[in-house]
Amino acid sequence: MSRIRLLSTASFRLAGLYLALFTASALALGAFVYFSVRHEILTDFDERIAEESDALKSAFVDGGRDRLAPIIDARGSSGAGFAYGFVASDGKPITGDLRLPRSGTAGNGWIEAQENDGEEPPESEPEVIRSLITPLADGSSLLVGDERRRSDTILTGVLAAFAWAVAATLAMGTIGGLWLSAQFLGRIDSMRQTARRLMDGDWSRRIPLSRTDDDLTALARIFNRLFDRIEKLLQANKQVSADIAHDPRKPLAGVLRRLEVARDDLSSGAGRDAIGDAISDVEGVLDTFNALLRIGQIEAGARRAAFRPLDLAEVAREVAEAFAPAAEDEGKTLVTRLDVLLPLAGDKELLAQMIANLIDNALGHTPAGVRIEVGGERTAAGIALSVSDNGPGVAPADVERSFSVFIELARRTALPEPASVSRWSR
Repeated sequence: MSRIRLLSTASFRLAGLYLALFTASALALGAFVYFSVRHEILTDFDERIAEESDALKSAFVDGGRDRLAPIIDARGSSGAGFAYGFVASDGKPITGDLRLPRSGTAGNGWIEAQENDGEEPPESEPEVIRSLITPLADGSSLLVGDERRRSDTILTGVLAAFAWAVAATLAMGTIGGLWLSAQFLGRIDSMRQTARRLMDGDWSRRIPLSRTDDDLTALARIFNRLFDRIEKLLQANKQVSADIAHDPRKPLAGVLRRLEVARDDLSSGAGRDAIGDAISDVEGVLDTFNALLRIGQIEAGARRAAFRPLDLAEVAREVAEAFAPAAEDEGKTLVTRLDVLLPLAGDKELLAQMIANLIDNALGHTPAGVRIEVGGERTAAGIALSVSDNGPGVAPADVERSFSVFIELARRTALPEPASVSRWSR
């Protein structure tokens, strides 16, 4: 089964395709090289025989048979590399090892001649030699030839070397394709196993990264970042769900008590006040839930289409003006430093609520006499809005927890420096 999976992987198919293309091109190149080499070898083979024939013909022209015959005998016995034949006009051999074909007569041109039977051992077949017949002036014929097996041996060696090269290429390509497929399949299996573990709820699992920084490694790195993000969102969702289930119980319990008081005494002013306070508390809880719903919609992208261009500084000024009387009543100073435009596209209602929450926290968690400042600035990275005060601030050990939802830290009575700052930037 695993072998079938290896052969069916995309990497093996791609390797097989490239191997087939390479083999086809190698075969075409090899055929071209073989026929080119064959042509050169055979042409050189024939030219050497023709040159030898011309030299012997010149000797015949200078001295006739009496001069040509001794030269043939001398060259034949010296092992010059050629085979010779000197045949009379009636076909009878005068000297040399070559003879005319049994059914042929003297002529002019290339033939496949045979050596003299007397020169071969009885158990051997006569050697076939490519020969050139050159007619002479007295009617006789000169035969000069050479064994074709010499050139055939060279060409056979070329073919064998090429065949071994192609076979080695196919073997190495197949082995390489199987190895690549095994590597690819192993990494895909690790991704698949990680996905299964994640689906089973084990969000601590991550895709192992290879030492090779290739496309699969880059894809695994992106998926791991995606899983990190999803894990953080799930943890935040669990925390928010737990906080929502726990923290609203206090205001809802207060609403219940006030409504019970109002039910018992609807005719008095205390009952009406209790109902009014209960309504305010319920509206506050609903506002909290609506804000959480809007935040969830924004994170999901559902409300981004409703974003509009606005000036964050203008929004912050409006919120600060609304909180100014409350700050004055509590003996605190609320000032603004919003002299620059802070343009962005966003949800004005949520931004106003965010700024209101920051100012409300500064008012509710600082002693009398503090200075609260709402400031804005433009930076190289974009825009920034800050709500700062010179109150006691947050203990270093609680800084990380302060960013969690529905967390209320213990108040501090000292007024340390520097001032604590709540900062939002984009």
